[in-house]
Amino acid sequence: MTTYVSITLELLSSVPDGEAVLLTGRYARHAEGAVLAQGERRLSLMGVPFGWVPPQHAWIDIWGILLQGSRRRLLVHDARPHGAASPVPAPSAQPLIGDDLYVLARVTHVGGQQIATTADHRAYLLLGEEVDARIYGLLGRVLTLDPPTLRLAQALPLLPVVPGPPGEEA
Repeated sequence: MTTYVSITLELLSSVPDGEAVLLTGRYARHAEGAVLAQGERRLSLMGVPFGWVPPQHAWIDIWGILLQGSRRRLLVHDARPHGAASPVPAPSAQPLIGDDLYVLARVTHVGGQQIATTADHRAYLLLGEEVDARIYGLLGRVLTLDPPTLRLAQALPLLPVVPGPPGEEA
């Protein structure tokens, strides 16, 4: 299981591509996208945190996958106010067929199917109970791995209904 390495923006060049990292800094949104800043250093952010969108210029802890390349970026998994105890940066477990699995996931509806996506971008096709678009604690059994399919036993809503991306049915 992968763990998130706590590091500063100054040391990112020493981290291998695809490494899971935890960073602290100021969050800012601009016309070009969101960034994390520490002093004069900036890191572009891809995506938004799973359960919370930080206010402009908030001091935060943020984690995800570091993408080294011509332009260094962080594929965002989640964030929290700096120093807060939760959420805790933890990747979801690698499931096996037949496993009873509990995950925190954002449920969306695409093409008549329910899709649950975890903070670390693991996606499951959901079978069983129809639920609305929001974040849930989901309990279910893994039926297949290609595609990853979860038969729901229980869905506990954790946040109010959230609007989905344009073009997605609610």
